[in-house]
Amino acid sequence: MNRSIRAWGANLLLVAASVLVTLGGLEIALRVFLPQKLYRYPQGLFREDADLVFTLTPGYHARFRNPEYTTDIRINSLGLRGSEVGLKDPGTLRILGLGDSFTSALNVQEEQTFLAAAKAYLQKALNGRRIEVINAGIPNQGTWHELRMLRRLLPPLQPDAIVLSVYLGNDLFDNLHPLDTVVRNGFLENRTHRRSVLPYEVREWLQRYSMSYVFLWNTMDRMKRLLELGGSDPLDPFKSIVSLQPRPSVEEGYRVTRELLRQIRDCSAGAGKPLLVVLIPAEMQTHPNRFIAFARGEGLDPSAYDLSLPGRRWTEMAVELGLPVLDLLPVFRDHASGASLWMSLDGHLTPLGNRLTGDAIGSALLPLLEKQAGVRP
Repeated sequence: MNRSIRAWGANLLLVAASVLVTLGGLEIALRVFLPQKLYRYPQGLFREDADLVFTLTPGYHARFRNPEYTTDIRINSLGLRGSEVGLKDPGTLRILGLGDSFTSALNVQEEQTFLAAAKAYLQKALNGRRIEVINAGIPNQGTWHELRMLRRLLPPLQPDAIVLSVYLGNDLFDNLHPLDTVVRNGFLENRTHRRSVLPYEVREWLQRYSMSYVFLWNTMDRMKRLLELGGSDPLDPFKSIVSLQPRPSVEEGYRVTRELLRQIRDCSAGAGKPLLVVLIPAEMQTHPNRFIAFARGEGLDPSAYDLSLPGRRWTEMAVELGLPVLDLLPVFRDHASGASLWMSLDGHLTPLGNRLTGDAIGSALLPLLEKQAGVRP
């Protein structure tokens, strides 16, 4: 009997060791040949905020390392990316940029963000006049948060112009659920947790550090969808905003967002500051052929979708409110055949994508600054 138990124990240990070796080999292979997208933000980058729900941690400094990039991050005493902000010097034009992770652009160096590119464009166009940009972009935030950030920063910073950047891929839904993302133990997490076999804490740890876990989970999820056994569809939110038959939640998102834009307009207009709304498209909007191939592969009718629809809806809202708007979709499509504007794994703009965005923003800001501060190109 004891011999049998020892034999079973030895076999179980052998199986466990084999599984660990296999997973270890898979982890190494994935990191070398097929990196997976892990949770991208280090512990401590975010902190709780009574008004904004969460924000960046003042004084935080770190070097981000990712399969696609290495960047140096510094957060100033205001909880914003970049150097400390002092009193505005006479003759300086100060631009305040609001937005989410595309604005903070933690996947590129500070001097490669599109706000930095807009600064360089304006300095050149204005013959070297001093331009200061303040990057108030916070990852995972939407227009709801940006309204509150504007109210916080507008009085002390006194910018000459404000840039509100919108990511068309998810801002609509962020505005419907602005309290869903919270900070726990220095990490951003969903307020509610999905049920699973593994405890939530174990799943979160694996999603931060294990590429083999992410790979296996995504593979199983795709198999479930193919076999029509359920599974999640990561592109479902995007399909819902480009559908010609929008869901009630999409229409509610536009209703809520329009009211938020109205409040942002009133806040900036009350301070006498011009506001530019910038629309950043999702990658699939820039490459219609990719979306068509994807839709057909999913058994969907591509004609039931309009990739330019989100930009039109946001533009209509902005124009109705008397706000100038810059839709970057035409700019991005003009460069669709060249080098990629998006990082394939991270999903945010490459240095080239940031530069094109910054140049377009700088060009759109010139007439607003001319009217506001009397500048001349």
